[in-house]
Amino acid sequence: MAKILIIGGGAAGIAAALTAAKRLPGQQITLLERMDRVGKKILATGNGRCNLTNANAGPSHFYSSDKGLLRQALEHMPPRQVLEFFSELGLLCQEEDEGRIYPYCKQASMVMDVLLLALERANIDVQCGCAVTAIERKKGRFTAKTADGRSFSAEQVILTAGGKAAPKLGSDGSGYRLAQQLGHTCVPVYPALVALKCDMNGLGGLKGIRAQAGLTLMAGEHMLAQDVGEVQFTEYGLSGIPAMQVSGRLSRLRKGERCTALVDLFPQWQPEALFRYLKSRQKADPQGTLETLLLGTVHKRLAYTVLKSAGLQPLSRENRTLTAAELHRLADLLKAWPFPVTGTQDWEFAQVAGGGIPLKELDLTTMASRAVPGLYLAGEIVDVIGDCGGFNLHWAWCSGMRAGEAAAKEAAR
Repeated sequence: MAKILIIGGGAAGIAAALTAAKRLPGQQITLLERMDRVGKKILATGNGRCNLTNANAGPSHFYSSDKGLLRQALEHMPPRQVLEFFSELGLLCQEEDEGRIYPYCKQASMVMDVLLLALERANIDVQCGCAVTAIERKKGRFTAKTADGRSFSAEQVILTAGGKAAPKLGSDGSGYRLAQQLGHTCVPVYPALVALKCDMNGLGGLKGIRAQAGLTLMAGEHMLAQDVGEVQFTEYGLSGIPAMQVSGRLSRLRKGERCTALVDLFPQWQPEALFRYLKSRQKADPQGTLETLLLGTVHKRLAYTVLKSAGLQPLSRENRTLTAAELHRLADLLKAWPFPVTGTQDWEFAQVAGGGIPLKELDLTTMASRAVPGLYLAGEIVDVIGDCGGFNLHWAWCSGMRAGEAAAKEAAR
């Protein structure tokens, strides 16, 4: 029987295992992973560069259905905690733009090499291809049963089985079921950090165009979220970091409520300043045509499409014929081009899962279950998600370390 059993070999599970082993040297710690190797999702992070954490990690970059408890959960989880964890393992890191912290070598595979070596040196029993299908607790002892008929017992269990995002990398939602078997509830889960599906209204021809733009998610007159960055137009909707950043806020919509994404192609300009600029271009080239009115500003295909959406046709029309009202309409559209949102891409394309085990069901100083003695939960299975930029891995490492420390301390008693 293991002293501590960890279910889920992602970032949170590995961090929990190594932290527990440091406090309990020589004690049996078993890590179960349903895939053929641990850390598959880690290898895919940061476009293969592994954005480990962010120097700006703090409550403003994280989301949960309980904001008050979220702030409490993030206390004493500074970025230096992650840096110290990896420094002890021999991984050199450096900070880049917007506080993103990567391994110095820019290789996610190197991060995994370091972690695997640490697991081996700590004599942690890593069992891959081991999908846990059921778990129960009787007489102070947990028993986990696997799909291939094996059984594992332990006094302490840390559940870090992930969410449902990117199922090919191991997250299939089974962790939620295991937590519910032990008596926990689950906030409805939804794909987050994922592209938006929109009614493109025949604008599929914009596929592949990228533009520095602002993106605001609106529910009627209420703003849900906004971000600025490189927006990518696709045949099904909007992608790029801004779209992914705001996607999780769709969970706030009431049933039947409609949502619109407003694309701002001139995020640094005020509407009136943009109108005056368009007016000056008209004045400078009155005999020119609409085909050249926006030449040298935004992508040519975007320019033609916005003009058409503003009802300014044909492109052969001379600039001098535009009225002030039409120029105002064009300026307004360039600042807030509406795309009706119909949903998001599905789990296969999501980076993380929102929702999960409610924070109120955990002791946030230890990540211990309030319902089940000896059970700890960490990582994506908990109702916490972060922005793009290393924030979700930050939560995984830190919550995993917190759970591993607490479980080892309890086991040592």
